[in-house]
Amino acid sequence: MKRIVAAVSFFLIAALAVNAQDMRHAEAGPLKKIEELEKVKLIETLGMDEQTTLKFFARRTKYREEQTQLIKSSMTLLDQVSDFTKKDDGKNDEELKKMINQYQDLENKILKRKQDFYNSLSDILSYKQIAKVLVFERKFREEIRSALFQERRKGKQ
Repeated sequence: MKRIVAAVSFFLIAALAVNAQDMRHAEAGPLKKIEELEKVKLIETLGMDEQTTLKFFARRTKYREEQTQLIKSSMTLLDQVSDFTKKDDGKNDEELKKMINQYQDLENKILKRKQDFYNSLSDILSYKQIAKVLVFERKFREEIRSALFQERRKGKQ
C-alpha cells in the first residue's frame, strides 16, 4: 500500500512540475488533468508496485509518442489526399493510388505498433493485468466521452 501511495505521489508531483512548466499552454491544462486522472486510476486498477509502475508508464509514454507521430503522419497524408482530389482533373490516378497505399501502410503500422506494445507488457505485467489495461482504456475513453457530452448538453440548455 505504501508503494502505491508513493507511486501516486511521484506521478502527481511529476505532473505538477510538468503542469507548472506548461502554464503558458492553457489549453493543454484539461488534457493534462485527464492524463493524471487516467494514471492514478490505472495504477489503482492494476495494483502495481512502484518499480512496475515506473517501467509500465515509461514504456507506455514511449508507445504513445510513437503512436502520436504515426497518427499525425496519417492525418497529414489524408490532408494531402483531400487537397489533391480537390484540384485533380482525374489524370493522376497513379499518384492517388500511391497516396492511398501510403495511408494504408501507416494505418497498418499504427495497428502493428499497438499489438507490439501490448505484447511487450508480458515481461512486466501478468496477462490478467494486460487484460485489465485493455478493458480500462476502453472504459476510461467512454467515461471521458460521456462526461464531455454531458457538459455540452448542460451548456446548450
